[in-house]
Amino acid sequence: MLADVSLSRTSYQPGVGSVPPPMSSGQSINFENELLVGFIKHPDRFPLQFRRLRFWERSKVEDSQSSNIGLTFSSNEYQKPGSIIEVTIPTRKETHRFLGKTVMVKETDNNFEIGIWLLDAEDSPKLRIVEQICHIELYLNDKRYKEGPFLSREKLTEEWISRYASSFPIN
Repeated sequence: MLADVSLSRTSYQPGVGSVPPPMSSGQSINFENELLVGFIKHPDRFPLQFRRLRFWERSKVEDSQSSNIGLTFSSNEYQKPGSIIEVTIPTRKETHRFLGKTVMVKETDNNFEIGIWLLDAEDSPKLRIVEQICHIELYLNDKRYKEGPFLSREKLTEEWISRYASSFPIN
């Protein structure tokens, strides 16, 4: 069969009710990939799934105006540059899907750093918001792990916004 399919997850795979391990206090938050300008780095500790589109699915993808933003993430599997990938990022209330073209594959010690360029310019603002939600969720988990589970969600969200939102990539 001519199926060109690959399903994968990033290295951290949460179980039901699990909390990812906290970030060490000396570790800084990095939203951008050092290699590529205009790419947001998806946090390794936040779940992400992706699949390479089959050749007949790729023909249905309209070649609309390319976006001005991309996404990088870690993968255990190599992805061929030029392949079209559907990325799925679950948040609290919904799952977000983005189509992108693989433009960078860099082998690291344990896995591959994959860079995709969004195919639809209308997905750019949505990707920024979803990625901010991912970083805020990890910040909430880290703070609650270190300081206790009774911290206010709203207050911690405001704290993250005041500390880190200005350094989040705009394009």
